[in-house]
Amino acid sequence: MDCLKTLVGLKGGCADIAADASLYLNSKVKYNELADYIDQNDYPNVDEMFTDIRSDAVDMFLAEYQTEMQGKYIARTVINQQRLGNYSDGLKSSPAVAKLKGIEFDRCTNYPMLGYRVTRVGFIGNYTGTVTIIYYDGLTGVQLASDDIEAVAGQEVTLNVNRLFNVEDLVIAYDATSIEGYQTKIDCYLNGCRSCTPFRVNSHVTSRPITTPVGSPLDQTYSQEMGGLIVDVSMECDNQSWLCGIKQQLAMPLLFKIAELVMEYAVSSSGRGNTRTMRDYDKLKERHGLYKSEYEKHLRLALDRAIVPNDPICFKCRKTDGIYVAIP
Repeated sequence: MDCLKTLVGLKGGCADIAADASLYLNSKVKYNELADYIDQNDYPNVDEMFTDIRSDAVDMFLAEYQTEMQGKYIARTVINQQRLGNYSDGLKSSPAVAKLKGIEFDRCTNYPMLGYRVTRVGFIGNYTGTVTIIYYDGLTGVQLASDDIEAVAGQEVTLNVNRLFNVEDLVIAYDATSIEGYQTKIDCYLNGCRSCTPFRVNSHVTSRPITTPVGSPLDQTYSQEMGGLIVDVSMECDNQSWLCGIKQQLAMPLLFKIAELVMEYAVSSSGRGNTRTMRDYDKLKERHGLYKSEYEKHLRLALDRAIVPNDPICFKCRKTDGIYVAIP
């Protein structure tokens, strides 16, 4: 998670590595110490060593944080995967046109922890070449990601992906300027006004085929077909993005986690002859244990202060056993 990876920085190099939380590793491990610890066979410079260890620290922190949170709350996953874009009524031309063709998804609930999980995209049409599938935030028009499909005329070509988008509206489309597709449709499509009933993909999202002018901003027009696009999508709980909203509370445990991993690396490389100095193994082990203990303490504090989202779909309070006395 990028919002957590930039919480802790480092000073002392050619340019400081900024810290969103104004916390720097230098308060625990000095820059010149890192320079002494580094093995040139592992990292070319201190900055790269720091950013790599920081990334590992965030990944480990997230895994431990989620495990700890399961003791208090149940993070429910909502998966109703569906394939959208069928051509069961035959291969009918969707002519090339200077527009984006695709599909728009609209979340039916206001619970922000539900995200779109796209697991596969595909294309079928009278075209051989690269078809670039682009993902947009349907409200802001911001491009979120893209994937390339190597299309073969007359064949359905699919690409397995694993993308999670935490937006309210998601648009998936391609530039049809010089690409003739075959018509692909949504099974649940019905004519009429747009609501959470006639176009419902599952209990949490609706969808509509769309076209929109090439370029920004997006200006969607509802269509009858998707221009050869095929999408496998589900709605699931994004149980990590909410942590960005409380990231300042997580900065201190992350600082100690990074320091712990730095000491772990220093211990593991202490006997190598290709480091700058030979180090005191026992002192490194002592510091490693200290930072590990401080990390666990500050992780517990962060857990106790965390306010879990009021989201009955993705978070359900786990009731604890207890004895209650009724007061007359």
